[in-house]
Amino acid sequence: MECMVVHCVTGRVRLRVPGIYRDESLGAALAVWLAKREGVSSCRVNTLCASVVICFDAGAPDLLQMAIGGLGGRELQQQPALPIQFSGGSERLTRVLDFLDRPKSLLWPTVSLALALASAPVAASALPLMVINAFPTWKRAFIVVRFERRLNVDFLDSMAMLISALRGQFFTGAFIIWMIRLGDWIRDKTAARSKRAITDLLAFQTAHTWIQRRKKVVRIAVSDVQVGQTVVVYPGEIISVDGEVTGGAAAVEQSNITGESLPVERQVGDKVYASTVVRQGTIRIHATRTGADTTAARIVRLIAEAPVSETRIQNYAERFADKLVAPTLLLSAGLYIVTGNLNRLLSMMIIDYGTGIRVAAPTSVLAMMTHAARQGIIIKSGRHMERLAHLDTIVFDKTGTLTTGVPEVLDVVSFNERLFPPRKIVGLAAAAEERLKHPVSQAILAKARREGIRIPERSGADFQIGLGVEAKVNGYSIHVGSERYFRAKQIAHGGSADLVESINTRGCSTLLFAVDGTLTGLILYADRIRPESRDVIRTLHNRGVRDTVMLTGDNGNVASAVASRLGIGRYFCETMPSEKVEIIKRLQEGGRTVAMVGDGINDSPALAYADVGIAMKNGADAARETADVVLMEDNLWKLIGAIDASRQAIALIGQNYGIIAAVNTLAMALAIPGELMTPNVAALLSNGSAIAASVNAVRPILRY
Repeated sequence: MECMVVHCVTGRVRLRVPGIYRDESLGAALAVWLAKREGVSSCRVNTLCASVVICFDAGAPDLLQMAIGGLGGRELQQQPALPIQFSGGSERLTRVLDFLDRPKSLLWPTVSLALALASAPVAASALPLMVINAFPTWKRAFIVVRFERRLNVDFLDSMAMLISALRGQFFTGAFIIWMIRLGDWIRDKTAARSKRAITDLLAFQTAHTWIQRRKKVVRIAVSDVQVGQTVVVYPGEIISVDGEVTGGAAAVEQSNITGESLPVERQVGDKVYASTVVRQGTIRIHATRTGADTTAARIVRLIAEAPVSETRIQNYAERFADKLVAPTLLLSAGLYIVTGNLNRLLSMMIIDYGTGIRVAAPTSVLAMMTHAARQGIIIKSGRHMERLAHLDTIVFDKTGTLTTGVPEVLDVVSFNERLFPPRKIVGLAAAAEERLKHPVSQAILAKARREGIRIPERSGADFQIGLGVEAKVNGYSIHVGSERYFRAKQIAHGGSADLVESINTRGCSTLLFAVDGTLTGLILYADRIRPESRDVIRTLHNRGVRDTVMLTGDNGNVASAVASRLGIGRYFCETMPSEKVEIIKRLQEGGRTVAMVGDGINDSPALAYADVGIAMKNGADAARETADVVLMEDNLWKLIGAIDASRQAIALIGQNYGIIAAVNTLAMALAIPGELMTPNVAALLSNGSAIAASVNAVRPILRY
């Protein structure tokens, strides 16, 4: 990767890395990578200027050399790093460049515009301010010419401003600068509003909260709360931790985390989240996550680290606009040679399509990412948003995604109804399984508690992992387990084979139950399908997703039954993590745009290889870190929300491009005759289209 040192002072260096101008995601990756280097105190990446500023420990020059050398490392791009020689630089120059690079308000462009309106001597005093205000535009133009050997729309704007200044038309030059800066200001304000909307989630970190200490409730700083403490939250207060309700009941407003529009009832055993608000009632919470580990803090971190990124449509439109620069210059110069009309030359040079595209596209994406985050959907970059909008294939992991991941006992079959009716079988089986933590054991215990069945005491038990359990209960010798377990225990069960096969074809699994060595019953259980899964699959098909695929480690009978119930077109059973990746690759090789929806560590490789990886809220940390989209509510309808938000973003970008193209084309048509257009009107129309498109782009975050 090409890299050069612009200047260097003690503890600080500025680099020029042209690659990050062409690929914004590379800039984001670079910022994250540099921030992790030991000895690097901070770094700032400016993609528009292809600039990287690194602050580092003054006593660690070798470490800095290593960090800069890493710009060409495998983590970022498969190209060797160029050798770097440090060049001297002055502290004063550093401060000047920082000042010129710093985002500025509209104050100074407005001051220069006001000065330019005055009489000639005063108007000339606007020139220094015009130079400062125009610096970012000139800088972008220089970078593209110097490193990419091409002209862009910033070059046109720079030439127009320069010619205006040389002709003494200070108002024209100042007005061009003001319109450009107004577009940048709107974009910056949108970013700031988006950041505020997300960082409001961290309001709980600056407050105090109440904790239970023995028989007293005391007030402490939120930062002092420890995992395991009991937090007490009263009506109107913000919950400061993630945890489980251990006492009381309350109506909790948690729309900023899950997107639920109405307060939800939370009672003993329910989970609650930091930054949500108790509207009614008082609850006691056992803290399981605090501070930076809370769900709210993780959302903020995800958004903060998310690069807006160029979408493919933005990249294409910008390139197309830039390709018009040279023809526009030639046409302008030709008309000037023929007519000698300098105002016509200026008017045509002011008109460009790219400024609006550069401002409106990222503004649209950022606004919609913020809108989605408010609905409990974290989309990590603009590229992922564009891919979401064009999905044609979605691959689902079954367990924990299409299903709840929690097995449930559905039925009990007794072969001796008189002595061992189904309720008695459940009670005896629950006694045998009572101290086991296996999910199926817990499902049997839940069945007994749900139906009010008394669970007798057991006098001893022998558990074999993955097979079954043997226990003494009420004088009976009880066996509960799989067919393989019964074969090992030499308990006859051949007469149930056909029934078990029939049950399996219905998508259920079976536990065999024996009393004193005799098969007495069957316990049917299954991973419960999410209530919304079938409707979500149907909605996806109606939205134009042509193929839905299910992956599962279950056997073919279970997979077939679940796929049939959900209306899923294809399924792959008994799949391993590596096989999931191969399935994703084969779909992509067939020209598909593929999303993978999963929740487990074993889904992480497939999430990484898919065009868009989508993780469920309650999934493993590895899955959420790998995924491009995180659904913050345990509900598949959020997947539909993510797709709809992405399609709205692309539609919004299309609207904005239409505004920009229509207005600039009109301006060009009026400028060619010459008499119908002045440079000021050209600046108003061309840059005004960018402003109008930017205002249109922020509509998603103005709705709420």
